[in-house]
Amino acid sequence: MKRLIAAAAALCILAGGCGVINDNNEPGRKIPAGTLQPVETEYTGKVEKVAVYFLNGASGTLTAEVRTVVIGQDTNPAEVAVRELLKGPSNGDLLAPVAPQGMSFDRMEYSRGVANVYLNYAGEPMDPAQKFRLELAITDTVTDVLGAAYVSVFYNGAQSGYYPGIPYGPMVKQTGNLDDIWNQASAKYLDTPVVPGEQGPPPQPSPAPSESAVPAPKVKKIPTVLYFISSDGGYLLPEVRNVKYTDGDYIKSIIAELGKGPQSTSVMASPLSNDVALLEDDRITPAAGGGYRLTLDFRSQPARDDSDARGVSLAYASIVYSITGFVPDIVSTEIFVNGKKVADAETGKTAVSRSDYSEYVGSSAPVYFADRGSDLLLQVSRSMEQDRIWSAKQRVLELIDGPLPGDGENAWPVVPEGITDADILSVKIYSDTAYVNLSGNFANRSAGLSSKAEMLLVYSIVNTITAMDGINKVQFLVEGRQAETLAGSIALTDPFLRNYGIIKESS
Repeated sequence: MKRLIAAAAALCILAGGCGVINDNNEPGRKIPAGTLQPVETEYTGKVEKVAVYFLNGASGTLTAEVRTVVIGQDTNPAEVAVRELLKGPSNGDLLAPVAPQGMSFDRMEYSRGVANVYLNYAGEPMDPAQKFRLELAITDTVTDVLGAAYVSVFYNGAQSGYYPGIPYGPMVKQTGNLDDIWNQASAKYLDTPVVPGEQGPPPQPSPAPSESAVPAPKVKKIPTVLYFISSDGGYLLPEVRNVKYTDGDYIKSIIAELGKGPQSTSVMASPLSNDVALLEDDRITPAAGGGYRLTLDFRSQPARDDSDARGVSLAYASIVYSITGFVPDIVSTEIFVNGKKVADAETGKTAVSRSDYSEYVGSSAPVYFADRGSDLLLQVSRSMEQDRIWSAKQRVLELIDGPLPGDGENAWPVVPEGITDADILSVKIYSDTAYVNLSGNFANRSAGLSSKAEMLLVYSIVNTITAMDGINKVQFLVEGRQAETLAGSIALTDPFLRNYGIIKESS
């Protein structure tokens, strides 16, 4: 799409003193209204530096190589970084690649500090230590870019364990010798250290049976990504929890944890009924084409009684996403209710995969509405689709939609009536500044606002946009030109910085 305000951005960025906030936070000189004229040009992206991790053979560690990359509009920067990782290091004398040839990036989900990285690969199987290094390098890279706390990697749409049938939790960034980290991980998941390169845990002698002795159950607590629904019932959202597994009963334990509901009740809810339980043990059988098929037979419909078709699908998606993110090599799931196979309410499929529910996974972003009981802004966590969360314009459009029932009774609209999505002509990012291009209708509808309402409107947009990483300032335009004001109380000639003092503190 052609970019309408690039000339304004280039002028402000290159001129240094035109309509920008100087280093001392004093406003620069006013730009004459006729200077900011829209032109037809194409935006090429924002230049950033990212740290990409590769194997340092000399030290036995992962070492970052700094890459200068171009981040396109509305793009997750971690996706760009992972693509760079798959290309391999620039300095081949010092660093070695962590990904095999032929591996490519598919997509990424990021929500509430959890990142799922999906790769495509049809080459020779990786040995466990190689796979571990790759996933740790991806984790370190993604964490440096996003600050993600937990990262999981999927190959051809499925989780893949280091060893057959042995689940493992999401990774977190780690530093140090890779052999030491690998041994710690194998001791945690396999109960025994494993030498890198070995294809399985070394055999252990079985103790002599005893007629009177009852073996103690093996209990492990493993971080597990569980998926619930957003408070508005629209999306899946993740929550990481240390789940207790006894004697390898993974699937029953995950379903039991889902039945307890989320801990973050302010932003999530359980899509499952309170008495969700399996009628009989789950069955895992080989699937055609590789991997395994999981069969789950529930005593009754696992979705809540008040669920519509979308709610039933979200309940199934919650179960499938939670299990397939932990138990390896599950490529499809069949759900039965009291012995009868059921089809997904929206897809119509009786055998569903993780990819069938990828569009259900949302993310959350802070947006700011007026607080009904004060002259301040109220932060609200708004659930959005994955491809919208990286767009500053889409976040502004959430303000036009206004508060939702799940936002609480104190959230109050800030955008005047008569303004629609079409009145946000564009929101473009140049350097650390967002240029918000408003329509003439937006300005006309705002002209009669009180000084308080005008202040809340302006800073609801400013604070919503500057909540995004790398955006520090917001410049307003009207029909591509600089405007004096919206309602007469606040000058729009210079960019706005984030206003922390206008945000109501959470109780």
